[in-house]
Amino acid sequence: MSGATPGAGDATKGIPPQELATSTGTVPRDPADVPPPPRGNVILKEILRGNAVTTILAIVLALVVGGILIAFTNEDVQAASVYFFAQPGDTFVAAWNAVYNGYEALFRGAIFNARGADFAAQIRPLTNTLGFAAPLIAAGLGVALAFRVGLFNIGARGQMLIGVAVAALLTFSLDLPIWLHIPVTLIAGIAGGALWGAIAGLIKARTGAHEVILTIMLNYIAYYLLLWMIRTPGLLQKPGTNQALGSATPESAQFPTLLGPQFPLLDLGFVIVIVATLFVWWLIERSSLGMRMRAVGRTRTPPVPQASASSASTCTRCSSRAASPVSPA
Repeated sequence: MSGATPGAGDATKGIPPQELATSTGTVPRDPADVPPPPRGNVILKEILRGNAVTTILAIVLALVVGGILIAFTNEDVQAASVYFFAQPGDTFVAAWNAVYNGYEALFRGAIFNARGADFAAQIRPLTNTLGFAAPLIAAGLGVALAFRVGLFNIGARGQMLIGVAVAALLTFSLDLPIWLHIPVTLIAGIAGGALWGAIAGLIKARTGAHEVILTIMLNYIAYYLLLWMIRTPGLLQKPGTNQALGSATPESAQFPTLLGPQFPLLDLGFVIVIVATLFVWWLIERSSLGMRMRAVGRTRTPPVPQASASSASTCTRCSSRAASPVSPA
């Protein structure tokens, strides 16, 4: 055996790792010497990662998928596809007509009806859409607020149903003026929905059950509970009938319309929802409580499994062997 000290002939000893040649024979460059990417690329990347672009792409993708479903389920397209290889143009024309007519009817029914007799009839679809969107926006605020804390609230439907049931059960029988009846009804509905959502939170805190499973199951419970209340006399069933019908909302508990009786679905509730949206934005983005909520949501990571005692001792022995000097033979 040779009496030379191990490592004495190593020419690379003492050279920093970043200056050692790779397997291809090239020396890697210092990260500080790499020029930054062009500013235009950085701006384009930030734009593509923005919420606006994501929303637009989601809408475009939804329209494309919807158009494909409309075309495949249309009877004229199915009839023309029988002889597609003989006359493929008929299939494409039938598919275009089906998709165009479907989206044109959707636009007329939800945004603007150019066939209306007057301007009020033409914009009525838009006001109806805004009116229908108000409760959905309110439910979305509850989902968004929980999401920023790292929780997935899939129980918006059940919370809305219980809120409606509590408001109808406690306030519809009251004879109050409109300026008092509406706030009392709102508070009762909010409290009912909040208590129903708190059930999932309590179970998760006590047992560790996942909130997605809990809120989905609570949706079905809320639905059948409301259905039972509508079918039960003395609760929400309309007096004088044995059908599953509820009583109409009292006039003193209805929001006044914003643009008159020609647009009955657009009422003061839409304004309240917009104000609530601004408040939730301020709460999450500008308040100290919102900062703590966002911090909690970002730090909710899965727990790292701890190493067993045997693996830890093995790693310790390996480390001690690697650190001990090699004695010459």
